[in-house]
Amino acid sequence: MPSSPAKSRRRQQRDRAESFKQAPEEVGVADMVLIPSLSNKGIVSNLRDRLVSDLIYTYIGNVLVVMNPYKWLKIYDKDTMRRYVHRNRVDVPPHIFATAEAAFRTMISEEESQCCIISGESGAGKTEASKQIQNYIASVSGTGGNEGIETVKKVFLDSNPVLEAFGNAKTLRNNNSSRFGKYFELKFDRFGRPLGGKVSNFLHEKSRVVKPGRGERNFHIFYQLLKAPKAVRQKLLLSSPDSFFYLKQSGCYDVDNVNDREEFDVTNDAMKSVGIGDKRREAIYGVVAAVLHLGNVQFSPKQIDDAEGSEIKSDSKSALKNFCGLLDLDEKGIARALTTRKLQTMAPGGKIETYSVPQNPVQAAGRRDAMGKALFERLFDLLVARVNAALDVKRVAKKIGEAQTSAEDMLSLGVLDIYGFEIFDTNGFEQLCINYVNEKLQQIFISLTLKAEQDEYESEGIAWTPIPYFNNKIVCDMIEGAKPPGLFRVLDDTCKTMHSRGETALDRGFLDNLGKSFGSHQHFRKVGSGRPGFVIKHYAGDVTYDVKGFGEANKDVLDKELILLLQATGKSS
Repeated sequence: MPSSPAKSRRRQQRDRAESFKQAPEEVGVADMVLIPSLSNKGIVSNLRDRLVSDLIYTYIGNVLVVMNPYKWLKIYDKDTMRRYVHRNRVDVPPHIFATAEAAFRTMISEEESQCCIISGESGAGKTEASKQIQNYIASVSGTGGNEGIETVKKVFLDSNPVLEAFGNAKTLRNNNSSRFGKYFELKFDRFGRPLGGKVSNFLHEKSRVVKPGRGERNFHIFYQLLKAPKAVRQKLLLSSPDSFFYLKQSGCYDVDNVNDREEFDVTNDAMKSVGIGDKRREAIYGVVAAVLHLGNVQFSPKQIDDAEGSEIKSDSKSALKNFCGLLDLDEKGIARALTTRKLQTMAPGGKIETYSVPQNPVQAAGRRDAMGKALFERLFDLLVARVNAALDVKRVAKKIGEAQTSAEDMLSLGVLDIYGFEIFDTNGFEQLCINYVNEKLQQIFISLTLKAEQDEYESEGIAWTPIPYFNNKIVCDMIEGAKPPGLFRVLDDTCKTMHSRGETALDRGFLDNLGKSFGSHQHFRKVGSGRPGFVIKHYAGDVTYDVKGFGEANKDVLDKELILLLQATGKSS
């Protein structure tokens, strides 16, 4: 029999009392909207006091502020989860579970899709926050006793270690930094049962594949594979990390308190869970190993008629052989495509003439790196596609033995986990791309909150005090603009016109072109002394970018000939 209203009220009162009884003693103000005297000093002081007491969650109205304690707190267990189920966020201490609960219950009660946006600087804990939201939703969402729905939840959670292995890396600030943006959308019926989902990825930092930063690591999967069982390593012709050019550039191979051998097993098991079979996993590992061997292909100058060309160094021909062997590629064809480029011109009468243009060592290395980046990027896209196939709504409907719910009747809960704003001692091309994304996110935030709210007040004739804010559209236009050309277009043009020049000359040419284009811009300043570079006045503060490496990071000379050669592989994943 259902409980009486009186019993239900008493149980709710007991649950509320138990929640506060088990919660840590309150320190500071849990919702900073209630701070008596609002100021930067007061906000920072309140956050610091709470952080010292291991109270890492604080509200600002509906916004949850999270401070990374850089240690594991026992606040994510099943007992903690239960204290937030069916509870209003004002009745329980601030927590990521409260935010997840509010989004999930609002979606069901109001039959309106929800989205959680997670942003913050690098190392702030965004990836962990995203995983905790997913853990909570998977725990509290219904199943109806259906094993198929439980499988959806498992795929939902096990996709994390797969995507982290191929998309996360150790940086100077964060041992597990997401080097890609992810939007995870889980689909539900109106009863809150998960029926499928979709992962969208963007801005995968493929330049890291060929040149990780000093003191950082490449993507986790490279190191995991190098610690795989001996039989796997022997088959893939793998040795130690310092024997591979793409890894040894950074001088960093290990992460404190991380066992890459154990992590390989976790990744391998998670790939099984999302439906990647033995042969496909073997092919995937083959591509990862092939990229490492490709990086060991080096070039020396060679005069070809009147042109400066190149040839593969004799001591790196074995690396080319390993690369082509793992992917079943034509070794001579790959060697030719790396050291020459086909150029087509139209002769009088409309006839197309094709020339073979020798590539100097710098250009040949650029073609090699473009191939390495393209292989790994497409591999990452394949993994995302496999996760999405396992979460496909039609496929799930068949598995659970029910008719497919129409798109109109489905609800969704999305989680956006994006790069954080980065300001390091040395900031390069990658930091500019990341900070640009955060500028765009800030632009959306301004549009959806401050600007929209103030416009509504004005349209309704409500008396109010305007809130001053910086509209960062001017910064976004300077970076992404088409007319006049923004920074990215200036970089593309410089790479095209100076493609045969060395890295230093290319970077200096780019900086000179920036000075010509933005010398008088109020949010740009050229820096010439010490390290040549430039300063951009972002919404989050001034960032000085070292121009070194911009040209090489932006190059992507994967032409049609290279693509056709790669597509001719006898391997399939």
